[in-house]
Amino acid sequence: KPGSKWTYKGGDNQTIEVKVDSITSGEATLTTLVNGKPVAKESVKVQPDGVFRTKINESPIPPPVKFLALPAKKDASWQVDSKVQDQVIKGKFTITEEKEKIKVREKDYEAVVVSGPEFDIAGTKTSVKYWFAPTRGVVKLSYTIAGNEAVLELADYTEGK
Repeated sequence: KPGSKWTYKGGDNQTIEVKVDSITSGEATLTTLVNGKPVAKESVKVQPDGVFRTKINESPIPPPVKFLALPAKKDASWQVDSKVQDQVIKGKFTITEEKEKIKVREKDYEAVVVSGPEFDIAGTKTSVKYWFAPTRGVVKLSYTIAGNEAVLELADYTEGK
């Protein structure tokens, strides 16, 4: 819903906020802020077969990147071969768990785990792992880019009106 906001905590006590600016034709426009400063805009669309990232900073992603398959089934996997402007995004996502019990900042969740261990993003070796919880979305995200690892954990969620 417009106005929904996720607040994540990362390393070095960094605060990352993701908020829903608007939803048009089923496509949500999100703004990401790091320590209160806008750093990215993206568009996400939920379709019967999955959740897709369709744009980054107003640039379309052909074809859109599916980052969660629906319905979520353990061992489901899919290839990603897309572009953002002239930058290639290639790799494979797999649902490694359907109902993993996870504690994130003192809260218990049952999450779908999606892993992309070997991505090439604009020529950089990247791995990403998402934990999706019902009614919350991403409750944890870990990624490694060029050997640098980061983990984001959901600290607060506010649903829009």
